[in-house]
Amino acid sequence: MLPKPGVSQAQERRGIAAVQSFAAEIGQIWRETSTGDVGIDGQLELVNASGYATGRTVAVQVKAGTSYLRKRGEEYWVYKPEKKHELYWEMYPMPVLLVLHDTEEKISYWTDARQQLRSGTKEILIPRNSILQNTTVDRIFENTGSGSEPFIESIEEILREMAFKRIVRREFDVSYLDLFTHGLTNMCRSLYFGIEIAAEAASYNVAHKGESRLVALTPSYHEFVFSFVRFIAAQNLASFDFSDCLSDWNDYGLQPFFVATLSSRGKSLITYIGRLETHFVENKLLDDGDGLRVAQEGFVGMDFTSYASRIPRINRFQQIYREVISPTITSETTPD
Repeated sequence: MLPKPGVSQAQERRGIAAVQSFAAEIGQIWRETSTGDVGIDGQLELVNASGYATGRTVAVQVKAGTSYLRKRGEEYWVYKPEKKHELYWEMYPMPVLLVLHDTEEKISYWTDARQQLRSGTKEILIPRNSILQNTTVDRIFENTGSGSEPFIESIEEILREMAFKRIVRREFDVSYLDLFTHGLTNMCRSLYFGIEIAAEAASYNVAHKGESRLVALTPSYHEFVFSFVRFIAAQNLASFDFSDCLSDWNDYGLQPFFVATLSSRGKSLITYIGRLETHFVENKLLDDGDGLRVAQEGFVGMDFTSYASRIPRINRFQQIYREVISPTITSETTPD
């Protein structure tokens, strides 16, 4: 008797082919996992509007066949991953797109499984209106921080963009360059971002103009501040989990806060700012600053008063745990 390929294998190939066809249709790179597939069928890499491969990548897992199309109300399909895949996708170093392919209707539905799993859910909801074949390039790669704006290769042009990208109002005045330079920390190797950076920069700029009133941040001001986070990610100035920031913004209506490691481009930007600053000083356009520099580290730390009252409870919890849970285990470290 000759071997007979199973129906599931044929369905799987139809699902993979649908993703491959989609990638070709929108001009993106598809790389199928040819060996060692343990929960990722392939990767999509972003090709920008200029036709250049960017390295911005998302992983893809395809489930093909109508058996995977289980309804959750009228708006969602629901998929419950195996435990091994649940942990694997959550830990994956890039967004993981779960694609459910309807082999009868030839329609593929998708969502970012990693982002949902990181929120604590055990079931993944795939919106029924999230159809892969109708999805834009920007939407597919949104969680990588690629953004729709063009990638700026020149560091000089990056600085120009940051200096002139600003909101100037009577009660609010801040630029991308404010947010970048105010947030430098860790010997200028890292960038801190939090809403207080924007508020403090705007307060100074408003006062410097002779205004005395700083109003609460409006939605449009918040949108501008978050657009800086998008810019930092899209221009590869620092390394951080943009998808987590996007979750704060979209799901909870919050500005994210984080400390990001500057990339080589981010460090080159600091060097360029320093060179320009020296040039301005030498040409008497700017005073010498008496040791102060435009790109100089600030200190970041937790507010002790916000957790000081919990310290005795933390200490007592550990004592109880050691006595009740593991009374025979000792892990104390004694100095030499």
